[in-house]
Amino acid sequence: MPTFLLCHRHTAAECRFAYAAWKGVDSPLRRRPAVSSCSKGGHMLWWTVDAPDQPGALAQLPGYVADRTDAIEVSQVPIP
Repeated sequence: MPTFLLCHRHTAAECRFAYAAWKGVDSPLRRRPAVSSCSKGGHMLWWTVDAPDQPGALAQLPGYVADRTDAIEVSQVPIP
C-alpha cells in the first residue's frame, strides 16, 4: 500500500479551529501524536499514513484539516 506524507498548514488565527476539527471525528489518526510546528510559530502539522491513493489519505483527516493539507506519496530510500 502506498505511503503518504500529509502536510497541513494553517494560520495562527486558524490554529484553534484545526485542533477543534478533530472533536467527534472517527479517524485512525485521532489520539496519535503528530509532528507540529505550532508551538514554534510555524503552524504546520505532518502525519505519515498508508492509503490506497491521495483521496484515501486525505479521508483520514477531518474536512477542515483535509482542505488545507497536501498528500504527497513518499517512500523510504537508503541514504549513503
